[in-house]
Amino acid sequence: MRMNKVRISILVFIFIVGYFAPEPNFIYENFWSKAEFWDALPFTPIYEFYRFLYAVFLTGFVELFIRFVKKYA
Repeated sequence: MRMNKVRISILVFIFIVGYFAPEPNFIYENFWSKAEFWDALPFTPIYEFYRFLYAVFLTGFVELFIRFVKKYA
């Protein structure tokens, strides 16, 4: 499946917004400030790593949503 330039630009925009815009509070509270699984890692992750993971998951979710709409709409 080939992705056209419009779709790629949408996903790049979502990634940039997901990285730089503040995430919803419930995501920050559950996955960064109160999460205990970060302590189980042998290294201390930086906040930018968490933001990168959030942007990657958000972009993947939007891609799946686009595919769902194209398939069933």
